[in-house]
Amino acid sequence: MNNILKISKNTQYKGFPPDIKVILGNTSAKSISEIKVGEEIYVNSSMTDQVQDVKKVMYRGIIKEIRCTGQVFKIKSIENQKFYVIRKEIRDYCRRKYSKINLGVLEKNIEILSSEHLKNGDFLLIPKHHQVNTKSKMKTEEFVNTFSNKIRMKILGILDFTKQLFRWFGYYLAEGMILFTSDKRYNKKCSGVSFTIGINEKCLLNNITCYGEEIFGIKPKVIGIPERNAYRINFYNTQLGELIFNLFNTGSSRKRIHPFLFSTSEELLRELINGWLKGDGWVCQSREIIVGNTSSIELADQIYFILINMGELPTIGLSAHKNQNRHKARELGYYLRHNLYNIRLYKNKNRSHRKQNNFYVFTPILSTNYNLYEGYIFNLKLRNSNSFQVNYVLVNAD
Repeated sequence: MNNILKISKNTQYKGFPPDIKVILGNTSAKSISEIKVGEEIYVNSSMTDQVQDVKKVMYRGIIKEIRCTGQVFKIKSIENQKFYVIRKEIRDYCRRKYSKINLGVLEKNIEILSSEHLKNGDFLLIPKHHQVNTKSKMKTEEFVNTFSNKIRMKILGILDFTKQLFRWFGYYLAEGMILFTSDKRYNKKCSGVSFTIGINEKCLLNNITCYGEEIFGIKPKVIGIPERNAYRINFYNTQLGELIFNLFNTGSSRKRIHPFLFSTSEELLRELINGWLKGDGWVCQSREIIVGNTSSIELADQIYFILINMGELPTIGLSAHKNQNRHKARELGYYLRHNLYNIRLYKNKNRSHRKQNNFYVFTPILSTNYNLYEGYIFNLKLRNSNSFQVNYVLVNAD
């Protein structure tokens, strides 16, 4: 049950503004203001717990904003809110004594500190979550709506999870869209799946067509678009369209990965990300980083989450904002109807300022700031735990 109170800036109450993100047990993220009693959320490395209460109070006072290495969104909280922290002094001690960061020393010096005591250079903790591989196949009927006898070709009832399938899924996240019927008797009825790729991307063309035909038994129609120097690859099939729509949605800013797919092996999820990077990624040779772009913040969050759990030390950033100069954007080859987010991966992880062990990523604070705030503040009470994640970072719930 929500508790709605009015509190002053001197209260010992702890919490966050309504837009801070909490990591759910199904690996999706939700604003803390939308969390419901009974929902399962991640509370620490590979551990989940149920929400027992959502506390909501009116607050007028100081909010501290924390910006961490590798994360585009700041963490905002009341100054009394407590975080799991490794002080900058511990990092400096390691460098003086060992000439490098000693993970053993970091692990022994994790403290719980209030937000007001956090400063630049302190490490915050991002838990890793090692998924149990419980899924190796999928019943397509659980994601398909149309079973009419008029369907000319039905897709398989059971799809085995293979590298080719997940690579094809990744290609869709980068280059795909859902086709809808033009029949006005139906509202947004799927008629298939379409990919648009560059005319020089022959390997991508071959993989999309061959994998799609091999997996689903559907021969695609390949259409050249000379004025755009592109190919369009269309798989016309209602059930396939519904399957992909329900797994990944459509539209560049709305794509996401269905939580069902997170319960598979790391190897397959890596194939999915590699497919996405093949279509929407590029390599910066001078800085030895791999960059992937998407206008879907939900997809960016999910890929970031997967890579963190794999130990890849990714960073998530904002490549371009929709309010930036649109003429300049068009010169660079894209249209800013939405924000453009990027995921960056270091080829050499030692170049990252972050450190990690099997359970956590230790991410340094880059900057802090203070702002006046008036509005609702939220906090969570859990059944058996005293921690949870906000914007990926581990915080204390007590």
